[in-house]
Amino acid sequence: MLYLRSMPVKDYYQILELPYNANEQEIKKAYRKMAMRYHPDKNTGNILAVQHFREVQEAYTILSNPVKRSEYHQIRWQNPGYQNRYAAPVTITPRLLIREAQKMADQVRGMDVFRMNQEALFRELGQLMSPRHILVLQESAEPLLVQDFIEIQLRSMDPLAYNYWIRLLPQLVQIAGTDNHLLEFIHRKQKEKLRQRRWIKIQPVLLALTVALICLLIYIIA
Repeated sequence: MLYLRSMPVKDYYQILELPYNANEQEIKKAYRKMAMRYHPDKNTGNILAVQHFREVQEAYTILSNPVKRSEYHQIRWQNPGYQNRYAAPVTITPRLLIREAQKMADQVRGMDVFRMNQEALFRELGQLMSPRHILVLQESAEPLLVQDFIEIQLRSMDPLAYNYWIRLLPQLVQIAGTDNHLLEFIHRKQKEKLRQRRWIKIQPVLLALTVALICLLIYIIA
């Protein structure tokens, strides 16, 4: 994932005081312990504690997500001096990507559409369709898994404004490859999104015209 590659390489396991082979439950337990220890409410005025709290949150965000954790391991694996300390990267498979995409879709379904951070959602969805992940899906021998992934991603993309939605379209098209059925499905979704966008743009005009017409009727009747 591009955002990980642009960051200084931190030892997230050390931050959470974990061994490098920690499982999901151990990561969650360590996060709760560290978050409680360094929470700003318990360390008023302690700038160092607040900074460490942010690092703890950052570490948990990466290590609790199998896809992000694998990307992190990949960077560490390629970084001289770390090969002996980190396990080889987790194998990214279409099923793993689908599982993570479904988690994201479940989160999106529970969000308030009017308050959600669209930029953050756009970045998360884009990270799931990184060049490496696209290649994994393209090389999959199970087209139904590719279809599932695209359908789940499109559901998660639905609340996005068109300017964000359209920027994710090329990645979806890449994943679909030469599958005409999937390409047509994506194209239909794009047309639906365009109609939705036009409707959103025209709504204020229709509302203004409706108000003006009501005022005119009131004037005529009076």
